[in-house]
Amino acid sequence: MKKIILLASFGVAGLVSAKGTPTSKFEESKAKTEIKERKEKEKPVQTCGVVVTYWSGGQVVGTQTITSDQPDLESCQNFQTGVKVALWAAGYWLS
Repeated sequence: MKKIILLASFGVAGLVSAKGTPTSKFEESKAKTEIKERKEKEKPVQTCGVVVTYWSGGQVVGTQTITSDQPDLESCQNFQTGVKVALWAAGYWLS
């Protein structure tokens, strides 16, 4: 009789101490993958810009700053070249 009571008390203690459903290794690896993806998406960027000065008859008639966030120097230089080409295509002289 003592053995049955002892066995029953261990069973009840085991059920009471059980915590929810266990997480699977798949869920843990999925969470780690999501964290890695977020870090990859959050690459550092630098602000890249072009200052455009508008002249007419030897006088400055206006300035404009065009900025963009770029991940590296090469991308920044490509952005700046694109702005210059767009201004040239719009009919402005570049110097």
